[in-house]
Amino acid sequence: MSVVSVKVPRRVKEDMERLKDRVRWPEEIRSFIAKKLEETKNRETVEQTEELLDTMPVQPKGTISRLVREDRDSH
Repeated sequence: MSVVSVKVPRRVKEDMERLKDRVRWPEEIRSFIAKKLEETKNRETVEQTEELLDTMPVQPKGTISRLVREDRDSH
């Protein structure tokens, strides 16, 4: 495991020390970072997907319904 250092205001550090018997700070911080990374990766994926969709040609109205209907009827 790697080490990451973070500077916080003195008051925050004092409050963290006061609550260290009730809060597992390393676990909370790791969890926060992991969630933030997941959110950011998901946002990037959505942005990339939107960019890809923007390059796709627009289909005439009703094309999707027609294709779905054809697929259903073929079974």
